[in-house]
Amino acid sequence: MGSTTPDEAPEGGSQRAPLELIVDDLMVTGVVSLDPDTTVGRARELMLGLGIHGLPVVDDMGEVVGIVTSSDLVEEWPHGEPVSAIMSSRVLSIQVDAPVVEAAEEMLNAKIHHLLVRRGEQPVGILSSLDLLAAIVS
Repeated sequence: MGSTTPDEAPEGGSQRAPLELIVDDLMVTGVVSLDPDTTVGRARELMLGLGIHGLPVVDDMGEVVGIVTSSDLVEEWPHGEPVSAIMSSRVLSIQVDAPVVEAAEEMLNAKIHHLLVRRGEQPVGILSSLDLLAAIVS
């Protein structure tokens, strides 16, 4: 993870029908991540500047310890507050080769909009509900 900009979806996308897609077909790689001491103000700037809605929070050991989403920023937090104070520490994940239908069910059941994508235990990307909707309408 640790990249500085999110990758764009491949030109033309996958050739699979929406219900046949796997997470790897839709996920975003090169995910921007935060450390727990990053300020709320900086997280807000990154989301607005990059047009994204979720940022994983990664500790010094490279472990994902939380996620900050645009929903977390709806409340007016002090700009200097660390994201560790507002992040969701429950980060749900899914395997890269899982069917997108499984990802959609997980998001719906948990009432969330972002899933961390893993290959084994290694984080490799993020999948959002907007990624799923884009696949359905394209």
